[in-house]
Amino acid sequence: MIKKALITCAGFGTRFLPIAKTIQKEMLPVLNRPIIDYIVDDCISAGIEEIILVVKESENKLVEHYYKEHRSLRQHLKKMGKYEKYKDKLLLHEKTKFRFVTQTIADKYGTSIPVELAKKYLKDEEAFLVFMGDDFIYNPDGKNETRAMIELFNSSNSKGLVTCITRSEEELYKYGIAVVKKENGFTYLNNLVEKPEPGTAPSNLANISKYIFTPDIFDIIANQKPNEASGEYYITDSATTLAKDSNVCIYTPSGRYLDGGNVLGLLKANIVVASNDLELKDELQEFIKKEFGLNS
Repeated sequence: MIKKALITCAGFGTRFLPIAKTIQKEMLPVLNRPIIDYIVDDCISAGIEEIILVVKESENKLVEHYYKEHRSLRQHLKKMGKYEKYKDKLLLHEKTKFRFVTQTIADKYGTSIPVELAKKYLKDEEAFLVFMGDDFIYNPDGKNETRAMIELFNSSNSKGLVTCITRSEEELYKYGIAVVKKENGFTYLNNLVEKPEPGTAPSNLANISKYIFTPDIFDIIANQKPNEASGEYYITDSATTLAKDSNVCIYTPSGRYLDGGNVLGLLKANIVVASNDLELKDELQEFIKKEFGLNS
């Protein structure tokens, strides 16, 4: 039923300034791949036929370049006799259909706006995926979280899905926390409480930026008011509005949530992924032991 995914990568990445002036945060590396590519790979493995990438108006079209054919590099590798070794890394553009939608400085700003901008490509779908491009769920065992999201959505009689991770009591103040109801073996969203005061959180389920929506979401976004404090239009507000009248199920991933949207999070993501890489693991562990004076 779900054939398309939208991934947003149109923010300014101010937490990564000054490098974000040149390289958008979604293209910053986790090992030898950009953050966004872990999301794309999960979508492709789940059978998604078209990925819509909402990119910002910029002279540095890094996302477009990454997912389009690189003819001169291909010719160089063939000349050097290395094409077969790297061929799979060059053929990203053949693995699924990529479509690029531009978000301009004149457009409204916020996480729901890319969905609105891509409406003409999604409005006739039964449902579609929405991801932010700077975080991902990592499964060393190869489990596909995108497929699991789709399976839960299909079985839950919902018009939306939000992904939540469990967090300790001490961390809940950092997140939007789900108010939930449970029916027929499913957990559904009632509301989201943003950054609750310590001891007041309604659950331990923290919202992260991975969703499924039906086209019902477009009318909600079109009538949505901006956040009073920031002036931005948030997809979390869209989801909670949808939940008032329709079932919006909650998916809890089994893998590890890696947030590359800030410097420390990106560093942690690199360490986690590297620690599961057979070529890097042993040397990385030795380096960390020596650098931090660890004996075990």
